[in-house]
Amino acid sequence: MKIMQRHCIAVGSISLLAVLISIYITRYIVSIFFALLLLISIGLGVMTYKKIGPWGTTGRLLSKWLRSHQDKLDSLFCLYVSIHARGVFQSCVDRQELEGVYNRCFQELMGYFGVDNVQRMTHDEFAILRDFPSSTVVDEKEKIEYQGIVCRTIIDRINELLSSMDTRRLPPFEITVGCASSGLRYRMDTLEQLVDLAYVTEDAAKKNRKKFLVADEVIRARKLDVDECKQGFLTEGWEEEFNPFFQPIIDPVSFSVVGAESLARWQLGGFRVLSAQVFKDVASELHHITTIDLTIISKTFSILRRLMLARVIPYTFKTVINVSDESLKKGFAKRMFFLAEQHGLHPSQVEFDIKDSALVSPKSLLVIKELREIGFRVSLDVFTETAFDLQALVRADFDIIKLDFRVFSPQLQQVYAALKEAAEKGGVEILAKGIESKAVLNAAISLGCTYMQGNYFTQPIPESTFEVFMKKYQQGLYLDSSLG
Repeated sequence: MKIMQRHCIAVGSISLLAVLISIYITRYIVSIFFALLLLISIGLGVMTYKKIGPWGTTGRLLSKWLRSHQDKLDSLFCLYVSIHARGVFQSCVDRQELEGVYNRCFQELMGYFGVDNVQRMTHDEFAILRDFPSSTVVDEKEKIEYQGIVCRTIIDRINELLSSMDTRRLPPFEITVGCASSGLRYRMDTLEQLVDLAYVTEDAAKKNRKKFLVADEVIRARKLDVDECKQGFLTEGWEEEFNPFFQPIIDPVSFSVVGAESLARWQLGGFRVLSAQVFKDVASELHHITTIDLTIISKTFSILRRLMLARVIPYTFKTVINVSDESLKKGFAKRMFFLAEQHGLHPSQVEFDIKDSALVSPKSLLVIKELREIGFRVSLDVFTETAFDLQALVRADFDIIKLDFRVFSPQLQQVYAALKEAAEKGGVEILAKGIESKAVLNAAISLGCTYMQGNYFTQPIPESTFEVFMKKYQQGLYLDSSLG
């Protein structure tokens, strides 16, 4: 699609230049000719753009191809094959030679699956429809195994083709395949849905660094959630369906609830509860992240102020709110100050939880600095078993760092002990998150963390349940023998 758009823009730009030259040369005949050429070029560009389908091929060709297979929907599965040139500036590549490679791959796919069963979606991506051998493949497990065999076979064939070609002047190629069929939960009504699921599965394979993936019920369910999110964002007043869910923060000495982290949840249609893991990518794509953040922050301030006035929680209660990178823009800190003031909260009662990805942007760093100068607390949620930001720890730009205990091991305990010692020298407190078992709880206590949170105490809960929770455990969780 982007290639076709660039083509349209290039044609229009050349024609416009021609008009300017023609006006300079002569005022009448030549300028009229080139003006007509410009109008024709723009018209062709618009017609071409309108025919672009969701993956880059023309919508008309794709629809015609899918209609020819629609009657076999239940017996088909789809492969989405991506053949990308890796690690090179595209402008440095011989485009004609590269296109020759993709054309050879296209011919190979058509030769193996049949001309009518392969559609070129973009210059380096292809969709394939294939029948299940109904006599041998019956249940879901056998279907997945068969699709896996086909995926491995086609990857091997393309690799053999590439190795037989003279590609020394070209970069290495990466082949990724996503395969999908209709399932128990995610039933397909159209072949467009089947191709889209295969495309999503191929994208998941790339993210997981796998050569291929076959869509199972987990991937189908995730795709169903994404489809529902896209539909939900089209409804009027969708932001009102976003509500904070609270996960208590525990003092490891007294086991009292000293605070809570506010987490965004989408109560889609008022019923289904979707976590940020489900809706965040779609929201980011539609530029809704900041709206969601502001909605959650405002509702959180309102809820906690009400609970403070009702003496359900103390005025020293610690309020932690996740903030996305997109929200950390100029004016955010002052806006938070006025919003907190409007709800009768002091900045010292509020802590903003920042991801390490925000540290890449100098503008985000300025916002973080301004938040702390105003009096807000800032925590860094980055220290996991797989990665941590050592520079942030050395700078001590934060009030709290979070250590992830979801994957616990004695070796990890030693690393965290060293991090804790370094953090405390910089005046930074430690929160142990991901406490999900008694063994991990004991490890966090022995480490001497300042705070703890996790599903061992409770999963994130909505406002009404959180209020009941706080009333029950105002004197501390240690009174509950099930936790001791």
